Amino acid sequence: MDNQCLVTLSKFSVAARQVIGAVNPAKLLKDRNYSAEIFQKVDEVGDEKLVLLSLDLQNMLGLLGATPSLEATAPEKKYMFGARN
Repeated sequence: MDNQCLVTLSKFSVAARQVIGAVNPAKLLKDRNYSAEIFQKVDEVGDEKLVLLSLDLQNMLGLLGATPSLEATAPEKKYMFGARN
């Protein structure tokens, strides 16, 4: 974890404490369920500054991954026309 990530985590923890209550930064980093719960609460509150900090932090932690495309997850189609099986 780099210095910028620690700074963002600290800012997020302080800002979240004022809006949704205490946030455990160590648990936020280690426990995916806890972090998902905290980020969900932040989204529900809708505080713009806090939501932006949340998105920055999620991006730095790698929690904002690209969702797999439908083409990559679609099963391979069989050729259905002609004499092939």
